[in-house]
Amino acid sequence: MSIDISDTKETSMRPFLRTLLAVFTLLCCVLPAVSAGPAPALSRVEPVALWAEETSPIPAEQNYPNRLPEGTMFRGENLFIKTRFIGYPAWNLLTYRSGSETGRMLDYREVERTPLTDGTRTIIGYEQVVRIPFAELGTAEIDICIAAFDAGSGMPRYAYVRGIRTKK
Repeated sequence: MSIDISDTKETSMRPFLRTLLAVFTLLCCVLPAVSAGPAPALSRVEPVALWAEETSPIPAEQNYPNRLPEGTMFRGENLFIKTRFIGYPAWNLLTYRSGSETGRMLDYREVERTPLTDGTRTIIGYEQVVRIPFAELGTAEIDICIAAFDAGSGMPRYAYVRGIRTKK
């Protein structure tokens, strides 16, 4: 009487393979489908609020002419601007400019950047707070242009805040 060893190995492997296949099938069915698409195009740039060390936040006017309320004076050493970006900007090309999109670039430092998400926790944009020293702005009334570019296409988007006045 002879025993075929290959037949014994094959028989002992079947339950293991069935279990492995069942676990794999369960994992495929239970895990949510994940799809990574391109970053959303930058569709909107909007200043949200402005403040300084000695001035509480003032909402930025969303509609043309984007002018702050008459008599608004920012006091302190730095102007803080909170801006909302809907879509994904090219952060390395973001500028804050004096007057218009071709105006002098203002020196600024990012203080905070917060992702904005939709109901499925997909990032749809960002809110950023920057600090601009009053020395960059001067004491005369100034307009600021926020120039941002889409990370994918490079298309520009602009937002303005007009009528900024500072006092140390």
